[in-house]
Parts: sequence; structure tokens; C-alpha cells
Amino acid sequence: SLQRIRERKLANFIPWGPASIQVALSRKSPYLPHTHRVSGLMLANHTSIANLFARLAGQYDKLRKREAFLEPFKRQPMFREDLTEFDSAREVCQQLIDEYRAAEKPEYIQWGAAQAGIPAAAAGVAPVLG
Repeated sequence: SLQRIRERKLANFIPWGPASIQVALSRKSPYLPHTHRVSGLMLANHTSIANLFARLAGQYDKLRKREAFLEPFKRQPMFREDLTEFDSAREVCQQLIDEYRAAEKPEYIQWGAAQAGIPAAAAGVAPVLG
């Protein structure tokens, strides 16, 4: 249940909005043959995906530092000069991680306004004091 997930902190929900989980259980999947008695699908709105992105970014950094597995890419016309596409993708991934981490905090609205260069007062939110 949603309460059990929150109590055990299995997922990080945003503090500034309602937690949202939809679970559908059925006796038998219409798409896949299963030997299991019950099939299920869960759609959840939480920020735990940031952990996956952070882990992937860390693994990428280790490989990039050693320049591992880059030779096949360097043979491609797009990457002959440099590997800036990889570095650009890494930056985008870091921005996504930062956004999810910021979304876990109550002052996320102020963070978003600051990222967009909008003063908090103009964004219609009161500054968080603390």
C-alpha cells in the first residue's frame, strides 16, 4: 500500500504535492504467458529515478576517465574530431539529477524560478526562510 511504501521510505515522494501511485493487479496477463498467479503493473510518481541516473553517471565517469570502450565510437564520422556529444549528454544527465534532487525539497518552486532566472516574488511564491 502507499502508506507502507511511505513508512519504509521505499520511494522518495515530493513534499509539495500529493503522492501518486496506481496499481493494477490481474489474474492473468493478456500479453505474456506467465506461470505466476498474479500479474501487476505499478505507475508511481516519485523521484527515486534520480538514484538510477546518478549511478549511471558515476559509471560513465569511471569509463570516460579510463577512456574505455571509446575506440568503436572514434571510428564514426560524428566522433572523429572529439567526443563532445558524450560530454554534452553527461551534462544533461547531471541537470536531470539536480532537478530530481531539488524536487525532493519543499523549496522546489523557488529552485525552479531561480534556474529560469525569475525572482521568487515575480514567480508568485514567498521565499523560504530557514
